[in-house]
Amino acid sequence: MMRFGASISHARLVCYRAEVGGYNVRELRLRDGLPRPRHREIQSVHGMSMKKSIVVGVILIVVSLLVINTPGVTRHFQTVYAAWDDGRLLDRLTLHNLMRWWRQFRDERDSGAHRASLTSSPVPATASCPDTSFTPPKLVDPRSPKAFGATGNGKTDDTRAFQAAVDAGDVLVPAGTYVLNHTVVVTASNRHIQCEPGATLKKTVREDSNMFNFEGPSTGNSLVGCNFVGANPTRIRDWDSPGHYDIPVQTNGAVDNFTLAGNSFRDFFGQSMFQTEGQGGGTGAVLVFNSFANCPLYGIALVGSVKGRIAYNLADNCRMGPENNDATQDTGGNVLECNRMINGGNITGGSNGEGGVDYSGNVVRHNILDGGYMQVSPPERGKAARYIDNTCNDCGTE
Repeated sequence: MMRFGASISHARLVCYRAEVGGYNVRELRLRDGLPRPRHREIQSVHGMSMKKSIVVGVILIVVSLLVINTPGVTRHFQTVYAAWDDGRLLDRLTLHNLMRWWRQFRDERDSGAHRASLTSSPVPATASCPDTSFTPPKLVDPRSPKAFGATGNGKTDDTRAFQAAVDAGDVLVPAGTYVLNHTVVVTASNRHIQCEPGATLKKTVREDSNMFNFEGPSTGNSLVGCNFVGANPTRIRDWDSPGHYDIPVQTNGAVDNFTLAGNSFRDFFGQSMFQTEGQGGGTGAVLVFNSFANCPLYGIALVGSVKGRIAYNLADNCRMGPENNDATQDTGGNVLECNRMINGGNITGGSNGEGGVDYSGNVVRHNILDGGYMQVSPPERGKAARYIDNTCNDCGTE
């Protein structure tokens, strides 16, 4: 176990490594400041196809025997398959990784695994991380999308009904599976959307679109307690095809004091699961007690956003942190604390940008990393964030 608490203000990062589906890939940056995997040269090896089949068969049998009655079996099988499908299973098949996987299986079986929800913190309660739950904003005369024609049957597109409900006032979503294949746009201030237990918001098409788009200028909006399920369960292979900008929740412009709390996100294998966007991307965002799974590019991306708080989130093979395109954007005054990163998770106080981006106003503290890494190096001529009392178990830094 290692602890990191010093600011690092040197080194140039032209590209960096990130865990994607259980293996490392190099990434380049797009003009919008978000990472993009570098195309690889694939070398054919005689007989590799047969060896792959034999090896993956043995591995799946062994893993299945080890994890009978263990929570999260499907996720672990997906990780193994992703490595095999990329031709790098043998690279991952080391004693070190087998021991790490076994510890994950054992810990999940014994402790029920880590969780993040409105009533559950992914980190132990301490003096530095005392919160164990989150109280949502109070709803005022909430509407149900079903009053506007939503079916919640998991088949019919309910986007129009959700848009009508949001336009009418606060929204309380009852149990059901609601398909949102188009964008619900929120322009009002102090508009609160909350899901009851058993409510799932689902996307069934792979398109470059948002499920919810909060437009600025606005203030005091919230999205709480929803289970988001996307249509991108596997890694992006062709970055020119639709789907890689599949961002379920996004804010545009000066969206201030926005709250994202107690939500879960999975199968949005694209740019990010939550993103602030553009110049003057808002201030005072509160992003807490959310669970993000399988988002190695970004789970939370703060672009041009200041004075936000990212805390008590669980990131499973996900990345989170501020990022700017250049020095004209300001992403300072943000605090990332008491988050847990697992299975290759990555957290940063700011690492990208050109022209001397200043991240020194951001603080990364009291986070727990189980595997993965913490990216601490600033961009060229830039200033690094501050890193204080972070616990790193079987992980590293860049």
